[in-house]
Formats: sequence, C-alpha cells, structure tokens
Amino acid sequence: MTPKDRFLRACYQKPVDRPPVWMMRQAGRYLPEYRAVRKQKSTMEMMKDPETACAITLQPVDLIGVDAAILYSDILMVPEAMGLKLDFVRGTGPVFENPVHTEKDIEKLSDQSIAQKCDFVSRTIQLIRKKIPDDFPLLGFAGAPFTVGAYMVGGDGSHDGNTIKKMAFEERQTFRHLMTKITHATIDYLKKQVEAGVDAVQLFDTWAGTFSVEDYKELALPYEREIFKSIRAMNVPTILYIKGGGPLFEEMVASGADVISIDWRLSLSEAKQKAQGRVALQGNLDPSKLYAPIPKIEESTLQMFKDFGKGRGYLVNLGHGIMPDIPVEHARAFVDYAKKFGHETIP
Repeated sequence: MTPKDRFLRACYQKPVDRPPVWMMRQAGRYLPEYRAVRKQKSTMEMMKDPETACAITLQPVDLIGVDAAILYSDILMVPEAMGLKLDFVRGTGPVFENPVHTEKDIEKLSDQSIAQKCDFVSRTIQLIRKKIPDDFPLLGFAGAPFTVGAYMVGGDGSHDGNTIKKMAFEERQTFRHLMTKITHATIDYLKKQVEAGVDAVQLFDTWAGTFSVEDYKELALPYEREIFKSIRAMNVPTILYIKGGGPLFEEMVASGADVISIDWRLSLSEAKQKAQGRVALQGNLDPSKLYAPIPKIEESTLQMFKDFGKGRGYLVNLGHGIMPDIPVEHARAFVDYAKKFGHETIP
C-alpha cells in the first residue's frame, strides 16, 4: 500500500495495512537541520522562500520517516495577507504591529485575493510535489477563524485567548464581522493549496478549547463548518484539531471534518465510542512523553494503539505539536514504534 493510499484511506475509514503516522510541528526546531537554516534566515524569510520552505517540509520525511509531509508555513500568513504587519520575534513569537481592536480596524482588512498575496505558498506546494513521489501525501493547513482572530486581536503569541473573547462578548457584531472576513480569506487560501497539490487539509482551532460547549457552538463552530463545506467540495479529506477539545468532541464531529484530532486529555477509546464511526480519529500521545527513555516511548506508543483497539479510521499523531527540545532519536523512535505496532488496530 502506498503512503498516499494509506493516509487517504485512513481519513475515510477504509481498510489499511497499518495506520499512517505523522507529527504536528514535525518540520521545526527539534531538528538540527532546521536550526542550521534558521541561523541564516528569519522565520518570515524561510516561509516566503519556496526553496527553503520546501526543504524544511521534507526534512522530517527524510530524517524521521513519517508517512506524510505537512507544508512548512504558519497560520498567521492569512492575517498578514489581510493587511496586518507580522514579524516573528526571537523569544516572543509572532507579533502584529497593528492589532485589530475596533470596527474601523476590521474595515481596513481585506479578504480578497488572499491566495494571490500568498502565492509563495502555492509555489512551495508545487515545488514539494516535484520533489516527493506522486504516491506520498502532502498536507496543507490553516488556522480556524477564532484562533487566527485571537492572535489578530491579542497582538502577539503571549495571550491566553481572553482578548478575543472579550470582543466576542462585549461587541458581538464587531466579532462576527472579523470572523466572517477571516473565514472568507481562509477558504480562498485553502482552496489554492488544494489546487496547488495538497492531498488533505488540517484546520487548527487551538484556542477554541477555552470555550464552553454552548459558546463554541455559537462563536467558533459556524465558521469551521463554512470552511469545511467549501473544501469538502474539492474532494480532499479534512482534519480538525482543538487543543483541550475533549468536552467539545460531539460538536467537533458536527463541523463536517472527516477526521477529528484529539489531545491526550481525551482517551482514544472514549473518543472512538463517542464517534460511533462518524469520523476518523487522529492523535493523541502527550508530546511530553517523548522526553522519556526510548523503552518508555515504546510502551506509551503500544498503549496508545491498545487504547484505540481494533478498527478503521485512525491516524497516529501527538496530542499537540512536538516540543523543540525533544531528542531527534526519540521522535524517530515514536514513528518507528507506530509503524511496528500499527497491526494492533487491524481487525
């Protein structure tokens, strides 16, 4: 079975020889090869140069042996294309020079021609497709409107999501205006990724995990659903991830995503029972467990498969992105063990 067949079939809950394995943030700071590039270029330079972004995307494929590549980029490319000046500051993370606070700020944002403004992303995807075999899957991604909006309103990566929630509850019309603009921009952005050659897309709504069920249903879910509806028409599988999204699982299923990616606070067995075959599952090893000695990583990986049990529709992953100080050999061990124990899920 080819890697692409394995990945796509798992997303659609069809029989596979073993579940595919990849890791969120797999192209990044835990790899010495990535850090070597980072010494020469800024984050923005790396993301906007297709040759560099392509090389970084493929590093974990070559070095770790994952079953899928995910585009090296950032969820904040969309707000930058909408008109916010973005920089990645060492020790701080993403910073917007002109965060969004008022209706006038939102009026200045453009949700038109986003894909054209991010043409470097399409060129990167096209270059990756030339570098990898036709039978190897490439994932695209974007941030969901609520999470992207959290950064746009908060101004940097140091907030806890409260600033955007303040807008949502104090100025509901302003909040909805912002969410609608981000939604339209994100649809344009993801459609272009699919046209350029990605095989699946993942939507990250990290901060939505701070919502109650009812608030999530009103303030985040409708925009996720609109995005998934548009992308689903392009016949590629879709994945939704929310950090801390366990209490929202039933509503996440209603988003229209083909795959629900969960963190370690919701067991795979419970998620499987709740899903009742309506969606595939992805996850969910606690990334911190990759600090453990390799024999312990083997135990944790095997236990994860046993928790899922027999059945279709499973993609092996971490419950959040890999940390930058995880030893490379530990990441590789996780991938190797995922391949070794994948037969545990075969009926």
